[in-house]
Amino acid sequence: MSLESQILTLADRCVKCGLCLPHCPTYRVSLNENESPRGRISLMQGLASEQLTASPTLIGHLERCLDCRTCERVCPAGVDYETLLDTTRDWLKQHSAAPPVRARQRMALNTLSRPQQLRRINSLLRLYQLSGLSWLLRKTGILRLLGLDYLASLLPPLRPAANFESATTETHPRGRVALFIGCLGSTLEQTTTQASLVILQRLGFAVELVQGQTCCGALARHGGETDMALRLAQQNLQAFDPQQVEAILYSASGCGAHLMKYPDLPWPQATQQAAARAFSSKLQEITAFLALLEWPDNIRFRTTAMRIAVHEPCSQKNGLRQANLAMDLLRKIPGLETEALPGNDRCCGAAGSYMLDHPKMAQTLRSEKLQGLAQLAPDLLVTTNPGCALFLNAGLGQHGPLKAVHPVTVLADHLQPTDTGQA
Repeated sequence: MSLESQILTLADRCVKCGLCLPHCPTYRVSLNENESPRGRISLMQGLASEQLTASPTLIGHLERCLDCRTCERVCPAGVDYETLLDTTRDWLKQHSAAPPVRARQRMALNTLSRPQQLRRINSLLRLYQLSGLSWLLRKTGILRLLGLDYLASLLPPLRPAANFESATTETHPRGRVALFIGCLGSTLEQTTTQASLVILQRLGFAVELVQGQTCCGALARHGGETDMALRLAQQNLQAFDPQQVEAILYSASGCGAHLMKYPDLPWPQATQQAAARAFSSKLQEITAFLALLEWPDNIRFRTTAMRIAVHEPCSQKNGLRQANLAMDLLRKIPGLETEALPGNDRCCGAAGSYMLDHPKMAQTLRSEKLQGLAQLAPDLLVTTNPGCALFLNAGLGQHGPLKAVHPVTVLADHLQPTDTGQA
């Protein structure tokens, strides 16, 4: 089936009822019908039926979609909006003089798919931070003059890239699991990776950190780079052996939402699709996996008076369609209080590379989250998606010591030692 036919078939499910409009982040801000799911679907239908041309204005309306999938969750007709948008962006890449993936985006995608290159960039940026050059460029206003002040604000304090190894237990393991750490697990997300290893090993699991795994491919797929998305997916399928583990765990809900859709990618061969099904059948989000486990009585946590706000990423509530079990998991820590962040039904504005490509809209959406945090005044914010954490932390930098972390890091930080059982 041609891309045009796929677009028209998928779009035909939309009955243009408009129930999605009040839930769409970009429509709520702009009140522009072209910035709504219903409006964008009409534009995609116009492109596929050759009634509209791929003008910069039309492409702009499609690019400004966050792909948060809130419209999917509330759609009574069950429109598969994400697949429709991905297919249209694939079509635009082939037919438009202004493809949705710009040169900067393609460079970022190529970097994320090359772990060694990513580690080198991490080292260079860390040197930039430690040398004082970062402070100097900011204080002198050079970053602002170069238009890099916003980009620099997103960069968190960096640590040397970590070299993780598979973890086993001294006794017979409770089971064997594999950990998907993707492209950022040893750099920006190394704290989460380390915490996951600590918790899983303490629970009696042997943890495989599979060599050869790479970026999940979500950004490539959502940017119309389907060939790259398939290549990255194939590399992950070759790296993991689902038959050798009880589960394949991921900590980033954004990655998980795409990994779960591996079977739906346009694979050229049936054997590849079968491998994708076997892979996705073993996938579990680590917070949910830990929350549903039976925990031994000898694993205890330090008592704390900490108050934690729980942010629910779009990729979890709309993509994975899973309940957020972070609260249930964190209640294992005595004295800890959890509360849902106001506006959890709305996107924070991060949305993969959206915070880079559309900073004005992204910051507008983030400001709503920051207002909710100001009302709650928690000690800490937790989220299961690293992109959300990165973007929220950039905004929180102006509001004192509050920061966003993954739930498993809070759990690992409060573990009592195994030998004494005392804090």
